[in-house]
Amino acid sequence: MALATYQEAQSYLKVLPLWQEFPKQPFFMVYDLEADVLYIDFHAPPEPAQDSELTNEDIIIRYGLDDAIIGLTILHASHR
Repeated sequence: MALATYQEAQSYLKVLPLWQEFPKQPFFMVYDLEADVLYIDFHAPPEPAQDSELTNEDIIIRYGLDDAIIGLTILHASHR
């Protein structure tokens, strides 16, 4: 396996400012390449959703017991 070049690493570092907006707790992200879906769970391990809604932007917002957002499912993730 080849090591990433400095330029390749820089593209990953662009997401760091966005993480400042995430809840200040451990969270879990998984990208499914085949389905082109990014799963973000704001709890590690993930909590089961009690409800969810699909936005006009093809983002599924998942809610827990107290109606707090526990995760996001981002459809067509590579097109964003």
